[in-house]
Amino acid sequence: MLSVLIPTHDSAVELPVLLAALVPAAVDGLVREVICADGGSGDATAAICEDAGARMVAGGLAAAAAAARSDWVLVLPVELHLAPDWAETVAAHLARGRRPAVLRARSLLARLGAGPQGLLAVREQVAARPETREVAALVRALGRGAVKL
Repeated sequence: MLSVLIPTHDSAVELPVLLAALVPAAVDGLVREVICADGGSGDATAAICEDAGARMVAGGLAAAAAAARSDWVLVLPVELHLAPDWAETVAAHLARGRRPAVLRARSLLARLGAGPQGLLAVREQVAARPETREVAALVRALGRGAVKL
């Protein structure tokens, strides 16, 4: 099981798409919780989180990681469009050895390394980086040597 961390700020347009992609993995038991690390949204982001059953914490990704209940976290930028088989890929990866991994979007740009990416990491690694607020910076800092999914 893992906790999903999503940094948000006025993300009412993009957030429902990402949350909807997480539902099957939550039903299957892979996703234990979703935590949105909000940067002071003034739109409907908070209402969308509440309606979806996601928790919202003020602050950055380190605050969200500290609030997470799982040992492993999947940090996703709100604009990431997950491939249909993302949950199976992550679950198989965790079963093989539980190493950090970079999760790519399903677009051609992402396959070329130009699109948004997520990061599967140990919760403590993310919590120990309070200065890191963007997923891309976290991927650069913690994703070196990580498996590409």
